[in-house]
Amino acid sequence: MQKILIVLLFAIFSYAEEPSAFGAGDLDSPNPYGLTSSEKVILKNKKKVKTLSVNLGFVKSELASMQEKIDGIRSVVESQNSKIGKISQDISKLKEDDANLTEQVNTLKEDLNLTMETQKENYQKIKTVLTELSSLIDSINSTYVTKDELNRRLSVIELKLGIKGGSKISSGKSAFDIAVKYFRNKNYAKAAYYFKNSIKKRYRPATSNFYLGEISYAKKDYPSAIEYYKKSISLYSKTASFTPTLLFHTYMSFKKLGDEKNAEKFKNILISKYPNSKEASKAKKF
Repeated sequence: MQKILIVLLFAIFSYAEEPSAFGAGDLDSPNPYGLTSSEKVILKNKKKVKTLSVNLGFVKSELASMQEKIDGIRSVVESQNSKIGKISQDISKLKEDDANLTEQVNTLKEDLNLTMETQKENYQKIKTVLTELSSLIDSINSTYVTKDELNRRLSVIELKLGIKGGSKISSGKSAFDIAVKYFRNKNYAKAAYYFKNSIKKRYRPATSNFYLGEISYAKKDYPSAIEYYKKSISLYSKTASFTPTLLFHTYMSFKKLGDEKNAEKFKNILISKYPNSKEASKAKKF
């Protein structure tokens, strides 16, 4: 009897500890049991998926945070690039302004040097003229000088000073005659001065302009020579003794300046109108 009781109690306890068959294979249970091999694999993969889901959520959160940081950095970079661009423009402008300023300073220096040189020449010229004027006064005081001689000496002094107009000359004819004498002696500066006076007094302006053209031509100032020759022709359209020379030197002036078109024009006029002149013969050789 006692043995039967012990066996019965053992059976009851064994039955109480055995899991219920109804819960076997439940994959959603916190502690699943009674799983088949396939269910075990499924449970394992399920746990991995759950872990991956957690990790993926964390990665997404980190990516969002990184994107915000990148956007912030991009904004700063763009702002800095804008500042750099503006600074580059400012530097370029400063360089350009500096170059312009340097050029202006150099120009001013050149002008200053030129002005100083001219001023030195003027001082020397004034000194020379004052010496001559002093000598002239001494001569007037010691001896009698005629009015014409006095005017002539004063004219020379005024010419050296560069005073326009000069001393009064009694007539256009006297100015012209004096100018021709100076021209023949190749004193072109004084000759030009008196020819201009004869023009002002309306004495033989066409001839005086021709001579002024000749003076410019002798000095190789071809543009001025052409202008004087044109003025001479416009004032006296008839043939004059100097016309062939005027045409020849006008032709040569244009040629020297490289203006072949106008040079050829005056050459043809010279040869057609004055075929027997020595100037026409010279022109044919060029």
